[in-house]
Amino acid sequence: MAEDRDQTFSGAFMRGHPAQAARVLDALPAEEAAALFEYAPARLGAAVLAAMLPQRAARCIAALDDARALELLAPMGTQPTVAVLRHLPDARRRVLTAGLPTAAALASTLLLGHTEDTLGAWADPDVVTLPADTRVGNALERVRLAPATHPVVFVADAERRLAGVVGFAALLQAPTGATLATLMQRPAAVLSAQAPLSGTTAHPGWEHSSALPVVEPGEHLVGVLTRDALARALRRTAPPPATAGEATPLALFAGGYWQALTGLLECGLVLLPSVPAVAEKVDGR
Repeated sequence: MAEDRDQTFSGAFMRGHPAQAARVLDALPAEEAAALFEYAPARLGAAVLAAMLPQRAARCIAALDDARALELLAPMGTQPTVAVLRHLPDARRRVLTAGLPTAAALASTLLLGHTEDTLGAWADPDVVTLPADTRVGNALERVRLAPATHPVVFVADAERRLAGVVGFAALLQAPTGATLATLMQRPAAVLSAQAPLSGTTAHPGWEHSSALPVVEPGEHLVGVLTRDALARALRRTAPPPATAGEATPLALFAGGYWQALTGLLECGLVLLPSVPAVAEKVDGR
């Protein structure tokens, strides 16, 4: 009974404060953190895993079986998933990558081909890419079917060689029969996929845009890197904070966090409005 109530309170905390929950779980031993992900609803667990340090999230995934690990990885998005996969042994990484949905598996494989400290590893591959002879009407339909995070269509050939970009505003104002070739412009700047993360914050391209395309040799488009994503990448590739044995305030708090839940519940937290328990798996929720 006490264990069920602990799981209920833990689930409520994860749901309401995923970032704070991630920081607590970062400081816990991997076995204890993984035990919570064993039963958390997939989308809730994915949100917390995505907010954790990739090294710590990978330890949790490593402790789970393949089926459960894939339930958690699938809703995470390409970038957080790749960040976690990088810290798994090669054999397990290959198994989990192959088990992802086809588009996610292809995108993950592309990003995993770049070392972690380069821009190519952190580019967002989920962009709309269309050939130059595409009509505006067809391009708008593609955008509606596959909403993109970035308000731009990339014009590229079948081998993803970048030819130009068309902003959504220009697309909406153009005649539906016009082709992208008549609307596209060269991007203000491009970033090399092989360029190191360090030093890229000073790239002059940021003066003109907060999102820049990342290309491999031959102008092959990898994806888009935003200024915010670059800042996150620099934080995530920094050395992890102190772990077990070092008495930081967070470690001291996290070490007794789950053990304290029962006492908190019996001191009156059971009077709070009920929250659905997470003791049973709920697929995709």
